[in-house]
Amino acid sequence: MIDWKLNPEEMKSMSMARDLKAANYKVVNKKTGEISVEYKYTYSGTLELYYETGMEGQASIVHDDRGCFEAPSWNNETRKEDGPNQIYKSLEWGSFIRGGEYLKVFGEDKKVIWEGILFRDTEACASRDYSYHFLPMMIPYEDWVKWCHKEYRAEIQTNEPVLAEDERYIKGQEERKKEKKNKYRIEGDK
Repeated sequence: MIDWKLNPEEMKSMSMARDLKAANYKVVNKKTGEISVEYKYTYSGTLELYYETGMEGQASIVHDDRGCFEAPSWNNETRKEDGPNQIYKSLEWGSFIRGGEYLKVFGEDKKVIWEGILFRDTEACASRDYSYHFLPMMIPYEDWVKWCHKEYRAEIQTNEPVLAEDERYIKGQEERKKEKKNKYRIEGDK
């Protein structure tokens, strides 16, 4: 549980209200703006910008270390990649930043350079023609993009599980495996 203080103007902001709701907050003291925030999940990894064809703009994610695997060579799956891209990062372990999460960012010297609840800066996102899904309110744009491009270490606390830990996703994957197994068994019987 994290205790935080916000001034009355911050509490009224539309973006902050939405993000605080995602953070599962409780007001401790209305007069002082003191709130208490509770998170279910913590992920540690690298802060990154994520882009995929067909996705309008770039998302910000913390890619948990548990989703890093040795990558196969492009022309031989039994041989491991031996170039600069030796690691394959499974998107199932990416925690997408939406706002309301608690983030710690570690600099190149491994010391915390920023820590706090993330609030989406809707004006900054709009001024950049929505090329970013998320830009934080309290961090200068240049710093945020630098941290993401250099893949600074980060720890995120959130109430949204990554796909690899989402029960609905896990159940769906198991059902697809059963369907695939049954399909091949039936076709093989013909």
